[in-house]
Amino acid sequence: MANTFISEQYSAICRDLKQLTSLIKRLPPRNVRVTAIPPTLKGMENAPVRKIIVTEKTGSEALAIAAACYQDLHINLNYSQKSTRRTVGVLWFSSSVTGTGTTDEIQALVERINAAKTGIKEFVVSTYQTKQERFEALRAECPGVMTLHLYRQIRCYGQGDVSSIRFTWQRKDALKKAVKAELLQRIHEELERSEPDYQLHLEQLIQKIAKTPEPLLRERREVKVQPVANVMVTEGLKTVTAPMPLLLLQDDEVQIKMLKSFDASNHRKTRSDKIASKILGTFAGVTIESFPE
Repeated sequence: MANTFISEQYSAICRDLKQLTSLIKRLPPRNVRVTAIPPTLKGMENAPVRKIIVTEKTGSEALAIAAACYQDLHINLNYSQKSTRRTVGVLWFSSSVTGTGTTDEIQALVERINAAKTGIKEFVVSTYQTKQERFEALRAECPGVMTLHLYRQIRCYGQGDVSSIRFTWQRKDALKKAVKAELLQRIHEELERSEPDYQLHLEQLIQKIAKTPEPLLRERREVKVQPVANVMVTEGLKTVTAPMPLLLLQDDEVQIKMLKSFDASNHRKTRSDKIASKILGTFAGVTIESFPE
């Protein structure tokens, strides 16, 4: 019974995605602009990202790329299963289109697709307790499916209140309080297997951490850069993740600023309200900091 639910929802997703892509290729667009981000190769998930070169596509070529992205649900053995394959952009259609296939149909299809995706995710999470059980359940009914791609939602704006869409790269750090004993243990383990020329750095880091009260210690890890869309609507600015092209259904004019190539050497401005911390050192991709009391 459980597997039947997954199977039925997955079949509905595939059917509606096929209909959606057929529809967006048939309707006359106001503007179509997309850029596909080079995918992460298998085994390269933890490699530092220094540059990402993107190339913008328009017109029928962009529509074809977007359609392929929406239907991209399966594992590609050449690429990472831990990093999504991303296509950024906007498919803008007039809301007053009439005839065979309308923007109302697009919105209805997207709502059904997203609801089915959410239904599968909630069912799997609530029914199966372990990660392995969830993986096996999906593999049985959705052979070869990539979980990250199956669950991600298609963003559709059909209220006619969007005035601008601007894409950019979001760079974040994950900051967490450190458990002093566990942190020191990890560094000691790293020390035992590290090269001699790196051991002095780790020994000095251990000494600094040992002298720092635990409540002041923080671990900072850089989160991989991701594309986001800053969408200006009547209520204000909304920032949303943008791994797939946004669908925009309205007649009013919209300003669109596409994603540019990423260069990590272009440093971010430091926020004026950011609390100053003291960097004690780094190891294994983690920066250890001490915050003031």
